[in-house]
Amino acid sequence: MQVPILFATPLWKYNETLPKGAIEWAYDHQKSFPESVLVSNRGGYQSPSLPWSEFKFKHHIGRVLTSNIKGFNEFQITNWWLNINEKGNYNTTHTHPNSDLAGIWYITDNDGELYFQDPLIQTRSKLYENILGVQNAGLQMDCKAGSLLIFPADVPHRVEEHVLDTKRISVSFNIKSKS
Repeated sequence: MQVPILFATPLWKYNETLPKGAIEWAYDHQKSFPESVLVSNRGGYQSPSLPWSEFKFKHHIGRVLTSNIKGFNEFQITNWWLNINEKGNYNTTHTHPNSDLAGIWYITDNDGELYFQDPLIQTRSKLYENILGVQNAGLQMDCKAGSLLIFPADVPHRVEEHVLDTKRISVSFNIKSKS
C-alpha cells in the first residue's frame, strides 16, 4: 500500500534565462559592500541585507513571480542579500524568521548543493525511519543559472560545502504577506 501524503510543502521553481550582466553585477556589488556578514554562511561572502527597492534585478524577479504565482500581488518582497561561495564554503541549516516565503535566485549553477529538510522531521524522525524507511527526509535541489526558487520561510534548508573551484553565486530574499 502506498502511503498518501497528508500535508505538502509548496515549492515553486522557475527556470529562467539569466539576465545579461548579472554575474558582473554580483562582483561589482561585492566591491561596493566588501564586508561579509555572518548569518548561516560559513566562509564565503554574504552582503548586508538591503531593501528590495535597491535590487537591480527586482523587475525581472517580480515579472517571473507575478506571472506565475496566482495571488502573488498579495505579497511583497522585503529585503535581499548576495551570496558568493568559493570552494569549502557552505551554509548551515536555517529558516527565514519573520517572513512568509523565502526565495533564492541563482546567478550560477548550484551544483545540487541546496538541501531542504522536511519541516516535520524533528517530531517525526522515528516514524519516517521505522515505518516509512526514510532517513534524513528532505529534498536536494539542482538549479541552473537563472533558476528561481520560492518556498515557505519556515522550511529548514542548508547549502552543502562547495566542492568546485568555480564560485557559486545566488541572491536570497524574504517575502511577506501584505495583510
